[in-house]
Amino acid sequence: MSLDKQAAAFTRIVQAQAGLTGQRRTAAAPQPTTTTAITAPQTTLKRKKTVDRSKPTPAPIVYSQPTDTSLMGQHILTQVHHAVKFLKSRESPQTMQQIASYLSINMTPSLLEILKRNERITYDASANTFEFKPIHNIRSSQALLAFLQQQTTAQGLSVKELGDGWSGAADTIADLEERSEILVTRTKKDNQPRMVWINDRTLDVQVEEEFRNIWHKVVIPPPGELPGELERAGLKPTSVDPATVKKDVKATQKGRKRAVNRRVKISNTHMNGILKDSKDLKSSGWKK
Repeated sequence: MSLDKQAAAFTRIVQAQAGLTGQRRTAAAPQPTTTTAITAPQTTLKRKKTVDRSKPTPAPIVYSQPTDTSLMGQHILTQVHHAVKFLKSRESPQTMQQIASYLSINMTPSLLEILKRNERITYDASANTFEFKPIHNIRSSQALLAFLQQQTTAQGLSVKELGDGWSGAADTIADLEERSEILVTRTKKDNQPRMVWINDRTLDVQVEEEFRNIWHKVVIPPPGELPGELERAGLKPTSVDPATVKKDVKATQKGRKRAVNRRVKISNTHMNGILKDSKDLKSSGWKK
């Protein structure tokens, strides 16, 4: 065999081998499609959520901003309550603009008229100002002492009423008490002042030393023996309840005798001198 024939035979063999390899590749290529067809039912498709564009989208809330504290939408009586509370805390006349600024509202004619007629507010027409009216117009130690000196009774003054509209009442009372200018009663629970009186220095009496010694020489029995000592002295202790004292009712009933008042009406006065008294006959046993 010549060299040319051998080269031609080798070329045919190579071509034949290349054809078989191409068939194998084309046969193996459809395998991924079959795998996709098998695994396709296992995947779940999510439906897209439909959004109604007709409704307006609410604006997002910005939490870092402060909330609206105005009283514009509140009832008018609520606005009056906050206005009175504001004037009470200031303890001085306030203008209409200052009240409106505190309430964060526009002052309306109706609200202005209610504030002018409020019984807890004093309105100054000349200055156009409003001021809280306390129960007692006292805001200083001098005014407190003057008020207590004008009292005609020993009733005293309530600290609760005094503190209405006066934030410094407690401190002033403590200072005057320390200087012995007023007398103060306090609560047992928290030792807070409850009532105050003027300390009248004219009632201070100087007692001689001799009488003081006599007074201190009087021996007082212990508290447990005091009721018995009082009973032996013929005195009734205040600790004894009067309802527990038994009274001898029978003795009082026997001691009292009811007076019998018999009145006889004489109707036959026209027979005087004719009828005879039969009292003697009855006593002697006279029979009819």
